[in-house]
Amino acid sequence: MKKNILTYIIYVLLTVSTITTLFIVYKDIDSCFSLAFVIGYIIFLFLSFFYFMIAVIINMRKLKWIEIRKRLYKFIAYFVFLSGFTYIADYIFKSLEFDLYNIVSTSLGLSLGLVFLDLVFFKEKNG
Repeated sequence: MKKNILTYIIYVLLTVSTITTLFIVYKDIDSCFSLAFVIGYIIFLFLSFFYFMIAVIINMRKLKWIEIRKRLYKFIAYFVFLSGFTYIADYIFKSLEFDLYNIVSTSLGLSLGLVFLDLVFFKEKNG
């Protein structure tokens, strides 16, 4: 498998634009350019998310069933571990508050990222 250069370019652009957007928001810069940049950043963020999801699905189709099954088991294990860890940490540090949506969404995102992130960076060789 060879590395996909477009993915690296998107990640670099996302990193630079995230830092710039955080700077704009933190310094409370109020101008037409800053508003247009933040709106463009949000649109770029959604488009890159869809690109990465499509890349994962396409590369996942190229895997053998045994590899997909191993990844699904790993995903379930990470999800259960992270959910349990987050629940225990919330119980210890904020014992009166219990936010199931926060626990599930954080665990789901981290588990998906840990298990399927490498599928974004590779594509099949051309011969």
